[in-house]
Amino acid sequence: MKKISVVVPVYNVEKYIEECVDSLLNQTYQNYEVIFVDDGSKDKSVDKIRNKIEGNADFRIVTKKNGGLSSARNFGLTFAEGEFVTFLDSDDYLDNNYLGMMLEAIGDANICCCGYREITDSGQFIRDVGNNFDKSTDSNIYANVVESINFIPNAWGKIYRRDIFNKLQYPEGMLFEDFAIVYKVFYQEKVKFIDYPLYFYRIRNGSIMRDFNENIIDHKFVILKQLYEFLTANQVTEIYREAYINSYLYHGLFVTSCVIINQRATDTLKCITKVTTSADEKIFTLSNILKSKSLGNKIKLYLILLKISPRLALLLKSTQNKIGNRNGAS
Repeated sequence: MKKISVVVPVYNVEKYIEECVDSLLNQTYQNYEVIFVDDGSKDKSVDKIRNKIEGNADFRIVTKKNGGLSSARNFGLTFAEGEFVTFLDSDDYLDNNYLGMMLEAIGDANICCCGYREITDSGQFIRDVGNNFDKSTDSNIYANVVESINFIPNAWGKIYRRDIFNKLQYPEGMLFEDFAIVYKVFYQEKVKFIDYPLYFYRIRNGSIMRDFNENIIDHKFVILKQLYEFLTANQVTEIYREAYINSYLYHGLFVTSCVIINQRATDTLKCITKVTTSADEKIFTLSNILKSKSLGNKIKLYLILLKISPRLALLLKSTQNKIGNRNGAS
């Protein structure tokens, strides 16, 4: 029976950690270990873990100085002994069949990905999300990894052969750390998919997707530059040019500006304008927006307005948010 290592970074999640630990204790698959990485927690998270795992030799806690999610994952990987490894964020939890179904599905591949279920802070259902794209060829799978629009780029919700990380580490000190490395992790790897929601992802306060950080703009364009350099170094730029352009438009411009607007950043218009002026004018064009097959019409409309007038894009998104908030409250 093949062994799986589960790496769980832990930082101030006392409200959620018991549900996370329970989902690991209740796995139907038997041969696995869990490495909880205490990333300098200051609340009762670690005490709650200890109480839950007492007497279980396959569950352990390792402690380090606070360094963030990437640092905790990298540290946890150094203790992993399994042939396979998977990551779980400590405010999330797993379906009881997660490890067994993922290991069965991976077969002779190197990575297996599943869908996930979004839940509220209190655990209420929001929606199910899958990797919804054509998986008929390895080239098309990797194109979707580069785009990371219909493909889920998060580190979690996947099982990997551990040796993939022998020469790779999560980038420390970087926002959007999963997006920053996923194209390296998946390059030339055989991948399988289960589009069933085996992972439960909690939408809560305290995430970079909901809390504005002024480094978001700079970090996102650094990541996109590194992605282009990686494709160039491996001489596959032309093969994945369209995917790269779609990724640039979606992540560099749409996602980044939406984070700014949604979090009501100080000087919102100024920040959005910085996004547009930081973008490569050869990529951020009306032609590229209109001919994209991966961007939905609503996203295209927003990007067109962003190109013409950041003020109009801000007005559109702010209006949509107000309507959405009213509908949510009704």
